[in-house]
Amino acid sequence: MTSFATRSIAAALIAWSATLSGVAGQTQPREPHTFLSKHIGFKPAELAEMEQGRVVAKVLETNVKTEVAVFGVVWIDAPMDWFVRWQKDIETLESGDAVQAIKKISDPPQLSDFDNLTFPEDDLEAIPDCKVGKCDVKVDGPTLERIQKEVNWSAPDAHEQASRFIRQTMLEAAQEYHKNGDAALGAYRDKKRPTFLAKEFDGLLQNSPFLVEYIPEFHRYLDEYPKAELADADSYLYWSRVQFGLRPTVRLNHVVIYPFGEGDDVAVAIGSKMLYASHYFHTALELKFLVKDSAHPEKVGFYLISLNRSRSDGLTGLFGGIVRSAAQSEARKGLAFALESGKQVLEEAYQEHTQQNSPTRR
Repeated sequence: MTSFATRSIAAALIAWSATLSGVAGQTQPREPHTFLSKHIGFKPAELAEMEQGRVVAKVLETNVKTEVAVFGVVWIDAPMDWFVRWQKDIETLESGDAVQAIKKISDPPQLSDFDNLTFPEDDLEAIPDCKVGKCDVKVDGPTLERIQKEVNWSAPDAHEQASRFIRQTMLEAAQEYHKNGDAALGAYRDKKRPTFLAKEFDGLLQNSPFLVEYIPEFHRYLDEYPKAELADADSYLYWSRVQFGLRPTVRLNHVVIYPFGEGDDVAVAIGSKMLYASHYFHTALELKFLVKDSAHPEKVGFYLISLNRSRSDGLTGLFGGIVRSAAQSEARKGLAFALESGKQVLEEAYQEHTQQNSPTRR
């Protein structure tokens, strides 16, 4: 058993042989195959499909009716650091027809980071009539009270005043999160019952128990930021405005990139926490793991493993079951598409780089 595995960091993903290492003649289980079988319920046919380089994506069961969880994996023929560089360049990573605007936030956050942030006109039209417990935009009570009082909604430039207010509020939210972590997230008051975001996010972490068991320091950082420390991690905030469902949605996210291990045991964990969404979502947690094939550690490529959990409106009640089923299906398709397109882009870029730098082209 490798020295890295004895540290119990991501053992299920990389070296699940801790209890078997002293048994003579015992072959070390292949990873991430054993993890996928034991914790995600992968069948032999799904493992075989994965080994052939195909995307395997599936819906995970959850006992929380407002939660949707999907899981996917694909092999990528490119070095891990290519994906890590891509993940750090979030403005390129999340570019596409659905992304209307996006910006990586400075550390510390600056007001200029939000210069291009605008709320949709329909949302600005709705805010003056909003009440605590009944609003078409997700907002906490104090912010709703402030924007209704501080903006002159009868003025010709009311929407521009509101946009300036929102940009300042987003800056304050980023600053407060940097200081106080999840405690600064507050509660949405757009529905009858308040939605406490820290509690919702804690529920997502609890439903991913393997994080506590196998990458405790990564879990602790996600849960206790900024009090917890994570050596060698890269962390940043970004905002985006995306076309999602029937309306554009403004989001604020926190991304953590954590490389760990050495030599053949090198791996990367990436977490993305949704801190705010103007529509649909209470919160979300996206986890990615970049791990090598333990049976072929000499291979350049890696398995990209992705787990997305989100909590949303409209998944309970009379038609909640139907809506939830549709949401699960769309989430699985979306993840499969993201993995497939990501695989294609990374592999093509790496192949082009390899060809351009081959000795025969010099």
